[in-house]
Amino acid sequence: MQRCFCGSRWKHQAADKHSDSCYNKCYRQASTVSQACREKPDYSQDPQLSAAGMQRAQALAEQLASVALSQLIASDYQRTQLTLAPLAKEKALTLTVASTKSGISAHIKHIVALVKQEQGNSLIAGHSNTLPLIISALGGPNIGTISESSYGGIYQLQLKQNGKVILTQSHFGQ
Repeated sequence: MQRCFCGSRWKHQAADKHSDSCYNKCYRQASTVSQACREKPDYSQDPQLSAAGMQRAQALAEQLASVALSQLIASDYQRTQLTLAPLAKEKALTLTVASTKSGISAHIKHIVALVKQEQGNSLIAGHSNTLPLIISALGGPNIGTISESSYGGIYQLQLKQNGKVILTQSHFGQ
């Protein structure tokens, strides 16, 4: 059983109404977020978050404070890890790092395996080139290209037991 998201900022479909104390047997969540913001003009392979990115990371932690999460996944790039760091600290969760060293395809497969083996809700911090692939690999729709300068997107997937996947999009930070 998964804890229901009622009372948080997540919205249920009309047929999925629950109370704060209920449990939802219908689905689990896999949410992906774009990294908060890489440091500019640092064009190194593994830049830090900018000051605005650090503020967005804190805003993400505040926005998801009431959401039941059991797993946080980031790439081996520090900007995705730093995006999830405030949330990991607040929820006392260990950050799982999915390596990109064997290529994007292996990275995506690893993330999908991590999500599928977890009984609870997962949050994945990704990149403009990996988020569409992760969403698709989890059964979500094709979302097209995400601009490299687009930060703070949340793509929430409801993975239903019947195999149906529902995608909703929102944003965190400014």
